[in-house]
Amino acid sequence: MKAVALILALALFAGSYARSVPPNPDQWQVTVNRFWQYITDLNQQTDGVVKHLKTHQISRELDTLITDAMAELTKYREDIQTKLAPFTDSSSGLLTQDMQLLFNRLQKDMTEAKDRSTEYLQELKSLMEQNSDDARQRMSTYTGKLRKRLDKDTKEIHDTIAYLGEIQSRASQ
Repeated sequence: MKAVALILALALFAGSYARSVPPNPDQWQVTVNRFWQYITDLNQQTDGVVKHLKTHQISRELDTLITDAMAELTKYREDIQTKLAPFTDSSSGLLTQDMQLLFNRLQKDMTEAKDRSTEYLQELKSLMEQNSDDARQRMSTYTGKLRKRLDKDTKEIHDTIAYLGEIQSRASQ
């Protein structure tokens, strides 16, 4: 009896100094974490695309194009006036007026085209924002459902592992 008590005391004493080994994360937990990281990265990339679409690069390019075209037209008008001035003294006033009318009309048309394209760009941006918001909303709904399902499955797997561990410990006794 003393021997059994001594062995039991030694086992209890040795067990109290045992180190616990932290469990390694299971492969499925790593996979679930990677999946959520992928979803997070995808949402961030979507936000980046929306921000990129909101820039006014097209408007700036149109302004530059209009400015360049008007500068070239002014140079052309001045060149024609200097070349034709000696030949047409009487009609030079008429030519100047015609060139000014053409210049004004072209500038007006180009400004209207810029305004229309800016309007179309704004409509396109609003459609893209609406579509991206809809997609983000759907993705959020689906990821929420998926997260609930994965959490439920994770809990079931944990419960199954605990149950199997309990069965194994009972079987080994």
